[in-house]
Amino acid sequence: MGRTISLKKYTVADVLSNPLFKEAEVVAGKRGLHQTIKWVHIMEVTEIGKLLNGNELILSTGVGWQEKRQTSLSFLKQLIDKRAAGLCIELGKYTSFIPEEMIQLANQNNFPLIIFPTEVRFIDISQELNSIIMNNHYKMLTDLEEISSKLNQILLLPDAFKRVLRFLHQTLHLQVVYVPNSENGILFFPDTSNDKKELLLKDIDPYISNYTVDSTLESNYSNIAHQQVQAMGHTFANLFIIANDSALTEFDLLVLDRCATALSQDLLRVLYVEEKKKGQENQWAKEWLEGKLQLEDINDFLDSLKPSVKPNGVCVSICTFFNRVDEENMTYYFAVFRSIFEQQGFYPLILFEANQFIFILINKRNEKDWKQRISQALNQVKNTERIDFMSVPPKFSVGKLLTKLDHVHESYVMAKEALQIQRKVKNINQPFYEELHIYRLISLLSKQENLKDFVDEYLEVVISQDQKTNGALLETLKVLLDVNGSKKEAAKKLFIVRQTLYHRLEKLKELLGSDFMDPEKRLAIEVALYAHKFIKDHRKDSS
Repeated sequence: MGRTISLKKYTVADVLSNPLFKEAEVVAGKRGLHQTIKWVHIMEVTEIGKLLNGNELILSTGVGWQEKRQTSLSFLKQLIDKRAAGLCIELGKYTSFIPEEMIQLANQNNFPLIIFPTEVRFIDISQELNSIIMNNHYKMLTDLEEISSKLNQILLLPDAFKRVLRFLHQTLHLQVVYVPNSENGILFFPDTSNDKKELLLKDIDPYISNYTVDSTLESNYSNIAHQQVQAMGHTFANLFIIANDSALTEFDLLVLDRCATALSQDLLRVLYVEEKKKGQENQWAKEWLEGKLQLEDINDFLDSLKPSVKPNGVCVSICTFFNRVDEENMTYYFAVFRSIFEQQGFYPLILFEANQFIFILINKRNEKDWKQRISQALNQVKNTERIDFMSVPPKFSVGKLLTKLDHVHESYVMAKEALQIQRKVKNINQPFYEELHIYRLISLLSKQENLKDFVDEYLEVVISQDQKTNGALLETLKVLLDVNGSKKEAAKKLFIVRQTLYHRLEKLKELLGSDFMDPEKRLAIEVALYAHKFIKDHRKDSS
């Protein structure tokens, strides 16, 4: 379907070609003749207020201002501010000329100022022009119904996705650009040169980077419009139409909206079909996590899943929920999580068991920023529509990024260990196993069943003394070690005077020995302090 004359915007220039305007003359604002007219309105008041919505062509005899320059100038300024399409003035009984100030103001704002040198019937003009506008609107609605019907037919055909994009271009004769959030390629209809593609992407970048540039139905003054392609409350792509030499019409925007909806419907169908096929993949992923696969088997299977994936390391992340996950919506979770990780440069294999999502993340980008990208992905997962409302937020953990694909089991073990540490130690919200440092050592020691003995050996005397006298010696010891032995900093952090600190230090020397700040003994005491917190928090968590 081509763009017929009835579907293009009805402009001031179109009005001037009407026989009723054969005697009319444009005296100012000729550069604004492209302005769209949505209604023709007779107006004789001087204070417009909320009487206009924008894009009205105003007819007036000037009876309201009667050649009062300031009043006529104020009236014109109000029309410009309300984004009227233009002003037609009948010269005669009430206004015999147009003040020079009005002409200058209209030219400055490219606002069409039209005069009728003789008396005309405004009622005939408004009736005929509004009839044309209403007929155009009815024709637009009829064509939109036909377009919706054709889109429904297209959705039943193979490769409906590209057919919809092609249909959008053929219907509007505009440049169409489809920008997915994943790393799949950007599509152009019609295809164009690389230089032209770069220019187009530069033009639409503000819309991609800033989602506050919202509804495509917000303005008739732009030559670019976009709609988000969404499924299950998640945005998967942005669909753009771009006009080369004119502003987009309301019809263009409505067709864009219907095509974006059709793409969303097709995307939803594809996502459900794909997720239903993941059974074989899930069984294979379990064997990979358990270390049962050889490197050759891993490479062969990955090639069969996604030949374009060139692994640059692999890691495992775990997302544990404390609220019950509705397994009826599992397809939703899998599809949205898959899209999130793909946006951040990972090819994900996803498993769900025991209220946990396990992500095997195959890195497709540079290794340097992998943690930053995973952090962004996990934050998006946490803020997903059906997770954000949960009363208890999920916990995340991430194992090391390993270069050897057949060692993924090691990253899985690290992710589980990081999760255990977060559960045992309060106020630790660090998902990356590599960043847990001393707690990794303490967790390892705790499994040897002698961690408490180690803590008691170094701290029991201090803890007992605090219980007897409430002397805050343990807190003082920790702060002193945190500030590398600086007495000034320690007193400041403890909110005590130096003399009180010296008294506590003497007591610590008496209990721990005068050598407690010597490097080797100090290191053991620091480990004991972290271990004490580990044991204490674990007991609270277990009670």
